Amino acid sequence: MSGSTDLRQAIDYYLSCRHQLGFALRAEGARLRSLACYAQQHHRATFLTIDCMVAWAQSPAGASPHYYAKRLGIARRFAQFQAAFDPATEVPPAGMLGSCSCRPPVHIYTEGEVRALLQAAAQVGSPETRPGQTYQTLLGLLWCSGLRISEALHLQRTDIDWPSGALTIRHAKFGQSRLVPVADTSLAALRRYDQQRPADTADTTRAFFTLGADHPLCADRARKVFHQLCAQLSWTEPPRPRLHDFRHTFAVNSLIRWHQQGADLQQKILSLAAYLGHRRLAHTYWYLTAVPQLMSLITARLPDPLALPKGALSDV
Repeated sequence: MSGSTDLRQAIDYYLSCRHQLGFALRAEGARLRSLACYAQQHHRATFLTIDCMVAWAQSPAGASPHYYAKRLGIARRFAQFQAAFDPATEVPPAGMLGSCSCRPPVHIYTEGEVRALLQAAAQVGSPETRPGQTYQTLLGLLWCSGLRISEALHLQRTDIDWPSGALTIRHAKFGQSRLVPVADTSLAALRRYDQQRPADTADTTRAFFTLGADHPLCADRARKVFHQLCAQLSWTEPPRPRLHDFRHTFAVNSLIRWHQQGADLQQKILSLAAYLGHRRLAHTYWYLTAVPQLMSLITARLPDPLALPKGALSDV
């Protein structure tokens, strides 16, 4: 590759290399292609400059500084890769627009909030098309299992082991798969939903969550309806709840319950990390410091406020 290589081709090559390492990069790929279009339209250069990347990163009007920093971080990672093939490529300094690694605030759902949300979800659409049953069952599964939204939506009927009550998660983050056992009540809810599926959706190769015979529910549609339900319930004060907060709620409630039972939290965290499909144990330990309620319980119990393994939070 050289400096004359089309920027889009260079991005495709970069993404191909990252894909082979197990990274999905769907959102990052779309943003890098947006960067290529921006560079062509506004800077007319065959190589990336810092000015171009900063201008692109800040191009969405009214976004947060953290969002701008994340966009520049995506461009910077590509620039570091591309500089090995095209020395003219400029690499922005790390943190030029601030840190891009901070996590958004976490919303821990109460049981009352979940009940209200599920009741509202059940009313979506008409009974004939049954979208309300789909959204209600999906949100209930997220709350009681801690699955990522992508994992739940990729679920197929053949991924549910009805006798054992375990879900096979085949499309987890970074291409990993795992078994996720669910409670009997959760399995019963999934069975009720499955039994109410129209006859023409009985093909076991189809997605489990559908909006009709030939329409698997997609993540964008699920998020749109979720935001509509939040607005309907007047959940508009920041930080606004997210679908991913169901996963946080599951993790935090599990840790609180084990704390109250006097369990060995160090051992339980290992189990929780495997259950959630975390690649790094630090991602699970993060919950101990991210949620004030859990932090207060832990500090009241342990002589050393965190008593975590050395370096456990170093890469969070």
